[in-house]
Amino acid sequence: MMRRRSTLQNQDLTIEAIQEHNILHVPPQALHGRRRSSVAFSLDSNNAPNFLHRNSLRRNSLRAVQFSMSLRKQSVAKIELPKPKVENTYKLGPDQWGKFRQHQVENVIKNVFEVHLKDSQYDSEKSGSLACELSAEIKTRVKALEFKRYRIVVNVILGQNKEQGVEVSSRCLWDANTDNFTSYSYHNSSIFATGMVYGVYFE
Repeated sequence: MMRRRSTLQNQDLTIEAIQEHNILHVPPQALHGRRRSSVAFSLDSNNAPNFLHRNSLRRNSLRAVQFSMSLRKQSVAKIELPKPKVENTYKLGPDQWGKFRQHQVENVIKNVFEVHLKDSQYDSEKSGSLACELSAEIKTRVKALEFKRYRIVVNVILGQNKEQGVEVSSRCLWDANTDNFTSYSYHNSSIFATGMVYGVYFE
């Protein structure tokens, strides 16, 4: 005897999994509503009612979700990743001529400060934006020196010059054989500035 199958509209994976057990009728609350039915029934090969409890429905739903996830993994696996345009160099450190050169970076900081701060007067409202502009220009010029595979970090401190004593310090965790830094301080009658540039080698 052929099994009778129910036809439900708006079928999803959960309903298809339930239909594999030949369920004749499932209340809408059992699938989509907040209130869920604890028992559903189907017909076995002898046309006798066979009751399916909520745990059975949950197991079928879990199987359907696992099947859907496996299909997604297969579709993702078929996506071809772009091939790298540059081969690996397998270098663990910079070349001798490509290391961070302190004297060149210090000249960059000095030139930027002398050009932008030569006739500047301290302004508490504009000092923040001015420090950002100076650090951005220093970073651009240091990158132009082409320290390959180096990450450049720039820090600029501005303040009002009232002949007070100021100490600036920093602490870093790095490789002393490849990483380095340089700093330069500038002041005029109204403003003082300290620029620090860190070069950290990136493997």
